[in-house]
Amino acid sequence: MNNSTPCIHCKNPINPLRIKAIPGTKTCVDCSTTGAKRGITTMFGSKDDTWTDVVFMEQDQYDKIEKTHKETIDIINPKLSEEEE
Repeated sequence: MNNSTPCIHCKNPINPLRIKAIPGTKTCVDCSTTGAKRGITTMFGSKDDTWTDVVFMEQDQYDKIEKTHKETIDIINPKLSEEEE
């Protein structure tokens, strides 16, 4: 007995592991319109009340943060920026 769920776009079976990870999904990986996510470790709080967390975002958001970070390094320590390249 095959209980595979067909993709609403291509009609191919959706991988059972995808259904387990994303219950209720209607599309396979190939037909999904959701792009890859990026994550960055971020520190929140101040002094003795700090914690870290991972913030997930779209690739374009990540690229903006990465560009801002590089520009900040260029201003603070241009030699460090050259070493990264």
